[in-house]
Amino acid sequence: MNEQSQFDVARLMNDLKERQKESACLYKISAILNESSGSIENILLKIVEALPNGYQFPEICKAQIIYKGNVIQSENFQLTQLKQSTVIKFENSVIGQVNVYYIKPVKSENNRIFLVEEQMLLNEVAEKISHYITIQHLRELINDTNEISRKYDIPIQLSKWLSEWDLRENEINSILATRVDFKKNDLIFKQGVLASYLVVFTSGLAQAFVEDLSNRTYTFRLIKPFELIGLSSLFNSGHYGYTATAIKPSEGFLVSQDTIKSVMENNQKFNFKLIKWFSENLNFNYHKLNFLANKQSLGRIAETLIYLWKDIFDGRIIENSITRKIIAELSGMSTENAIRILSELKNDGIINVNKEGIEILKPGFLERFSIAG
Repeated sequence: MNEQSQFDVARLMNDLKERQKESACLYKISAILNESSGSIENILLKIVEALPNGYQFPEICKAQIIYKGNVIQSENFQLTQLKQSTVIKFENSVIGQVNVYYIKPVKSENNRIFLVEEQMLLNEVAEKISHYITIQHLRELINDTNEISRKYDIPIQLSKWLSEWDLRENEINSILATRVDFKKNDLIFKQGVLASYLVVFTSGLAQAFVEDLSNRTYTFRLIKPFELIGLSSLFNSGHYGYTATAIKPSEGFLVSQDTIKSVMENNQKFNFKLIKWFSENLNFNYHKLNFLANKQSLGRIAETLIYLWKDIFDGRIIENSITRKIIAELSGMSTENAIRILSELKNDGIINVNKEGIEILKPGFLERFSIAG
């Protein structure tokens, strides 16, 4: 065997040795995350102790994990310029870092201080940590949800919604203080009336519409559980900007404006989620304006049917509680025109109308009509 062949074999054997070290390290860290039941800090400490063993020079390699402001690091850790790093994410947000340092100069035959495979190892470790944190969060959320449901004697879906908004116990008490039932066609609140409360809408279905001076109405959206409605009255003139009525028997909780303002002042997490939810609703309204301004009648009806089918009834039949008048108002046209187009869609086999409601038979056709406008 010539000198070059010997070198190639030696390099191959070294590469194989490094891959074995990386695999063993990843296996060890997977076992730590799968078997550990202690605090997250203790688990991360075990990981920083195991991680250097996956690197070329473990004797001078130290690891560090930064998580939510806490720093967990190897014994005799030192900050140097010889660093490899990646981030820990939760729900698409960066919540920490995993860093590896060599605390002494490294002599490497291939002039690479860190290997590409070592970066891949580090990325995989960070992903496993992210997955572990996500699972723990979901377990805590389920436990909190079950506890809230038992304590307040409310459905699991409502308790889950309250947990997702990061509400504290005293805040939940305030929000759930005044329960109210709405019959079909009951007024929830009226446009132009001085606003004193908001509504946490928890079951049923409602419509939100605006009225002009001639008492003509335009329904701009439907309201499903679970939503906070009437929020816009908090910071405008103090009057409701639209009318909301129950389409079918519904339930909710009346919450005073002072209660909501108090929660906003004292709960930053609630504020963040409230702004996110409000922004999503604002974007929906922008989309609705665009669709009314730029689509013809067929495109409008198609868009409305898709909205009802997908967003309101989750891919099931559009219930007959949704009247032709509501469909027409959502589409910005007369009831007569809406009925005519629905009849044409039925004759073409795109929808079916029966005693239960409107069944979407060919959603692809509706999508194309909506896009074409």
